[in-house]
Amino acid sequence: MSQTHNHLFLDAIKNKPIDRTPIWIMRQAGRYLPEYINLKNKAGGFMGLVRNPELACEITLQPLERFSLDSAIVFSDILVVSEILGINLSFIEKKGPMFDKTIRSEKDLHALNINEHDTDSLDYVFDTIKLLKNELNGKKPLIGFIGSPWTVATYIVEGNSSKKFTYVLGMMKNNPALLHKILDILTDISIKYLNKQILSGIDVAMIFDTWGGLLNDSEYKEFSLSYIDKIKASIINKDIPLIYYVRETEKKIHILKNMNIDVLGIDSSSNIGVIKQHVKNKYALQGNLDVEVLKQDEKIMREAVENILTSYNSPSGHVFNLGTGITPDINPDKVKMLIDILADISPKYNVK
Repeated sequence: MSQTHNHLFLDAIKNKPIDRTPIWIMRQAGRYLPEYINLKNKAGGFMGLVRNPELACEITLQPLERFSLDSAIVFSDILVVSEILGINLSFIEKKGPMFDKTIRSEKDLHALNINEHDTDSLDYVFDTIKLLKNELNGKKPLIGFIGSPWTVATYIVEGNSSKKFTYVLGMMKNNPALLHKILDILTDISIKYLNKQILSGIDVAMIFDTWGGLLNDSEYKEFSLSYIDKIKASIINKDIPLIYYVRETEKKIHILKNMNIDVLGIDSSSNIGVIKQHVKNKYALQGNLDVEVLKQDEKIMREAVENILTSYNSPSGHVFNLGTGITPDINPDKVKMLIDILADISPKYNVK
């Protein structure tokens, strides 16, 4: 599968000259779009879409047909890797992900399929990527992604979308050796899974470390970043840029500024200008509009976009995005408004 080259999004990542700031939106294919909801209902739910390459391809392309976005992102979920361990993933309406098994003890771990790590059970993702590459036909880059081992572990240990993280934080304190075993296994799986996405044709790789912000500095280095480093070192195609996203980015920037990545994804609680001052041109930045701004009028939206661009204050190396995934309560017309505002304002910031 050939990669997409010389696209605005990829040029911004490489800090090359650009004529406007590119944009894509986390969760851009999904629950705020009526056409997505129609397909999801027909497919019998979220996993019915993810596991069907033709439907997953269609869902991925829906926002690109509606909006002038600068990249597609594969329609999937960070938690599908649980299936490689023989843990069944389902999504319950209004509750989120649920697993039929958890790992909270050595016994739980040994009861699972922990030796093979065969990615064949995720062939539907690779088939989706191949369909997308054919449909995109070099016009737009395609982002593939994984969850960080730490973030995926929080779900597999808790068994669902936790708010308190009692079991995983307890394990970190009382049985760190078991947690490291789980993280080692998830890292091995993540490397194989991401590399197979690359072989299938993705142009950019992304790691979502949604819950990295739960950890203090020493825990973050030990239980999250050390595994991210292993994944980065194992990427088979060194030309594939890597985006790393973590919430509460600014609180961790003194550590993050030393990371070997291509793009840092920033949450909305962080000031992109402060982060830019820390990292200089070491890597590109992605973000970080607050999703709540998409509920405001055009004047407020324009001010918010201008604030981010002014704060970033550099002609390239910025990929515009939200600081979190887009939420179901957003009117798609506001997304179009955001994209139009950015296209209108950003060129003056991109002149060297």
